[in-house]
Amino acid sequence: MTLHHSAMPFDDLPAERSIRFRFRGDRDLVTCLVSWEALDRLEGKPAASAAERLARFEQHRMRIEAAALRRLGEEPAPKQPLRLEARDILEGPAV
Repeated sequence: MTLHHSAMPFDDLPAERSIRFRFRGDRDLVTCLVSWEALDRLEGKPAASAAERLARFEQHRMRIEAAALRRLGEEPAPKQPLRLEARDILEGPAV
């Protein structure tokens, strides 16, 4: 499967405690979630607001997307959103 950045904006999902972002696949859209805890661990402290979480996502976007691409390369395209936790991002190579 070839994946490309989606033009859809990323967004904060308080009920999921995650930021949602997407990739365009060959035939469909792949939805990914990165946990708030992962974003907090990247910065070493909790975010104070949704705006701060979104800014953190943007700041670390390349590293987060690289982790998602690694996971998607190891697994078939998920029917449910691919959820990234801190270990997925922190244990991978820094970008």
